[in-house]
Amino acid sequence: MKTIILAFILSITIHILFLYNYKLEKKEEKVEKTFDKKAKDNKSTITYVKLTKPKPIVKEVVKPKEQLVQKEYKKELKKVPKKIEPQKKEKKPIIPIKKEAKKQIQKEEQNFKKVQEEIKPQERRKSVDKKSLENFLLSEPVLDKELLDEVTKSYIKLYGEEYNKFTKVQKAFLQNSLKKIGEITQRYLYEKGYPRIAVRTGQQGVNVVEFFLYPNGDIKDLKIINSSSYATLDKNTIETIEIAYKDYPRPKEVTKIRIYVYYRLY
Repeated sequence: MKTIILAFILSITIHILFLYNYKLEKKEEKVEKTFDKKAKDNKSTITYVKLTKPKPIVKEVVKPKEQLVQKEYKKELKKVPKKIEPQKKEKKPIIPIKKEAKKQIQKEEQNFKKVQEEIKPQERRKSVDKKSLENFLLSEPVLDKELLDEVTKSYIKLYGEEYNKFTKVQKAFLQNSLKKIGEITQRYLYEKGYPRIAVRTGQQGVNVVEFFLYPNGDIKDLKIINSSSYATLDKNTIETIEIAYKDYPRPKEVTKIRIYVYYRLY
């Protein structure tokens, strides 16, 4: 019984496959026919066009202007510039001077020299009087602040706007001498020695000192503007300047001096 059923199923599947292949063949035939029809239709719509060769474009040849230039150049060569002859200078006749006229001229020259010799010392006095005392005393020019060294700049900053009120002589002295005054003070400070109490307690700091320096070398109104916050250091600074001022450079006018005094333990 089982074998009959299996045979029946196989026969059915074979029939189904046969029918399926048959349908596929028919579809392929239909597709081929439609493709042939479209190809025929396309052939009927094709139009043929005759191609004609384009006419060549003829460019107008411009003749070079060499011939014209050569002709003009030849004409210019033919034109020879005329020679310019230098004008002859007419010699003026020399008129002889009489002896009497020569004597008068010599006398006038001598009188003129005498007058000049008398006038010269008076003019010199006037020129000295006209010069201001400031310009007369000013031996060195006043430089711009930016051209100064850093140490001098730091000293000048202590003055603030007051620096602009000083005379040219005072400014020139400060620019050239503040650094020297500071170096001399520090040298005397080291020679004198660090205060023993300050060494034991480890005191360090900076003083700002002010005083007036006179042309004869004296100093007045010596005081500390900015304290080091240690009395021993402040006192030592004043004592040192009272000894060191003798070696300071001398100004031509009374000048206010402001400098730093440094205390450092190494």
